Amino acid sequence: WYTFDKYYSMTDVTSVYAAAIILHPSRRKHYIRQNCDSIYHQSAFDAVENLWKIEYKDKATVNVSTICASNDPDVFDEFARDLDVTASTITSDEYEAFANHTPFGISTTALEWWLEERQRKLYPSLQKMAIDILSIPAMSSEPERVFSGARRTISWDRARLGAANIEPTECLKSWLRSNITSGLGII
Repeated sequence: WYTFDKYYSMTDVTSVYAAAIILHPSRRKHYIRQNCDSIYHQSAFDAVENLWKIEYKDKATVNVSTICASNDPDVFDEFARDLDVTASTITSDEYEAFANHTPFGISTTALEWWLEERQRKLYPSLQKMAIDILSIPAMSSEPERVFSGARRTISWDRARLGAANIEPTECLKSWLRSNITSGLGII
């Protein structure tokens, strides 16, 4: 139990674990309130909100569809857009709107849910945070395996290769092993 407690206590040190729970559409803040000790609630909520405010809230997001649009909106389009009631007009804080919303079941993983176009439109900045956090492996065994496998790529004779050459090579090797590129005509 000592080893388990040692690593479990580390979840209190970082806000990423709480953020992963809060950013899951089937869990959100309700999960922490229901399943964690009450002394943990406010510190977890504050840590995730702080991460949101410092790293993501005021960062500019690029809307690809508006950049690619060739027709300028006319007066009617602008008027119609002003009448739309969207999440951003209801509340100015995407994180608070999402985190306090009632959880609901999803048929995909949380990461797949956040990758949907609908989420980019509703939560443009929060989607970036969710993808960043939910893309982190829950365990370090896979990154450690990839990292130690780099020794086979970088022999002592090739030790002067820079990160710009090693990183793409290791990414491709990992993608090939996990069949991420299958059907894409890449390799």
